[in-house]
Amino acid sequence: MANPKIPQELWVSYIVEKLFKTNPHLQYCVDESKFVKGGSIVYIPQAGARPNVVKNRSSLPAVAVQRGDTAIFYALDVYSTDPTLITWTEGMEISYAKTDSVLGDHTNTLAETVGDDMLYNWVRGFKPTVGGGSTVEYLPVSNQIQTSGAATSVNLVDGQTGQRKALHYKEFQKAQAMMNKSNVIKTERYAMLESNMLQEFVDSLSQNQMAAFQGSVDLTNGVVGKFADFTFLDRSSVLAFDPSTNRPILPGEALAADSNLGCLLWQKDSVAKSTGDTELFQDMGNPLYYGDIHSGLVKTGGRCRREDWRGVLTINQAPTT
Repeated sequence: MANPKIPQELWVSYIVEKLFKTNPHLQYCVDESKFVKGGSIVYIPQAGARPNVVKNRSSLPAVAVQRGDTAIFYALDVYSTDPTLITWTEGMEISYAKTDSVLGDHTNTLAETVGDDMLYNWVRGFKPTVGGGSTVEYLPVSNQIQTSGAATSVNLVDGQTGQRKALHYKEFQKAQAMMNKSNVIKTERYAMLESNMLQEFVDSLSQNQMAAFQGSVDLTNGVVGKFADFTFLDRSSVLAFDPSTNRPILPGEALAADSNLGCLLWQKDSVAKSTGDTELFQDMGNPLYYGDIHSGLVKTGGRCRREDWRGVLTINQAPTT
């Protein structure tokens, strides 16, 4: 029998499972999918200035001031895979139980791309302007911590050259103090580290610190350890920054020799994601291609939920000179 058509319900659960399995950070943020407007835009209201407090008020009446609320937003991007043809001959050999054989390449590619872009979205956002336009904003330099460890050669695979200061545990203690000072909630803080930078961090730990860090591992949920109130996650790629502008580099763009990799730190309530349509397209028994054609689509987006970027930090590689 020919390969049967895969139900849409199975595809939706399959791709969602893959997204979370490959990208643990997607489960440690606010899900705003239900607030999607028209299937494409999510608006996040921003409260205006807090009311002034007067001690022992002696002058009446008090002046009423209207709070000037604003809004930030993000759009959902559409990620689609190029169609894959499974010929009639191949279809005879692929059973319904071997769903991974049909969908594996599509789901894995979608998951990797969505995961890369979501991290980027959390350090870049849009703000409406008068007249219906918008401006692009990036994580401010004041929220970017620099590494301080010993000079270490970069991983040449990433396109960088030379040396950078290694990631040290002191950077996370600094990040902890910065979030505490900003009154960021002390629970559910997360840190996504690039694999090589994670190893640099581990190398900086004392024996006792290492024992405590490893004792908090929960690989089922993607957790590789805990330190300074942060739950650590690991990924082959996280962020990269242009040293001339201190802005994040778009995922997929080639890194320059002087580009710096970065780790992302956040509190769960400070970042958001939304997922819209998730579709599987199938043309079974196409007479022109003598087989079945499959492609997938996911609609998703996200950003920092606060205009002041409170609760989001990065730790970026610092040059040695």
